[in-house]
Amino acid sequence: MRTSFLIDGFNLYHSIKDAEKFNNTKLRWLDLYSLCESYLPNIDTKAKIESIHYFSAHATHRVSKDKM
Repeated sequence: MRTSFLIDGFNLYHSIKDAEKFNNTKLRWLDLYSLCESYLPNIDTKAKIESIHYFSAHATHRVSKDKM
């Protein structure tokens, strides 16, 4: 079974920041391939990674009001 993963950059970023607060530690690196691979047994024993798509939106909330 070919499996694709879609990763929302903002949700991932904020989840990591929450985990840092909860564990009182800094999380520096994340292996997205290994993260996705860890989900495969929950999908199907024959599942294989076909693709991983990482995406994000423009952070318009960070734009100064003067520039709008």
